[in-house]
Amino acid sequence: MIATLSDEITELLTRAEKRPLVADRGTTAVLGPAEISRHLPQRDPFLFLDRVTMLDTGRGIIAARYDLSGAAAIFAGHFPGRPLFPGVLQVEAVGQAGIVLGCAESGSVVDFSLTHVLAARFVRPVPPGGDIEIIAQAVDDGLFRTIVGQVLRDGEICAVAAVSGVDG
Repeated sequence: MIATLSDEITELLTRAEKRPLVADRGTTAVLGPAEISRHLPQRDPFLFLDRVTMLDTGRGIIAARYDLSGAAAIFAGHFPGRPLFPGVLQVEAVGQAGIVLGCAESGSVVDFSLTHVLAARFVRPVPPGGDIEIIAQAVDDGLFRTIVGQVLRDGEICAVAAVSGVDG
């Protein structure tokens, strides 16, 4: 079955392709690795958030960062001679940011199960070095929670994705 996108999610994805979802995303950590690990079941080498720099539960939006030096083994195999951070891991980072946002909104750990990757567009490659920024915004329709997110590198949009799931 192919999921259809609501008008709200379609508009948010279109906006996300053109500019960052939020301008006031900060640079200093409001949540560090220990707090992030309390919310996420993923661990190294599959944890793609190092710090949360902005968390606004009122607007349902989060900004986080990941230091790409933690992905050295991934870059070694993807691809030798032209290393790139895989698009599927960029989508995973968006999902992880959405889970941290959900935990902050509920005040407790949420059991979120991904059910759909609704959309994913990869605009620019992400080579090694530096860090990426992940911005995610949540949209609830009563049954599913959809996270629309971006991956940015040096302020440039590299990927845009929408993932959907349910709280367990």
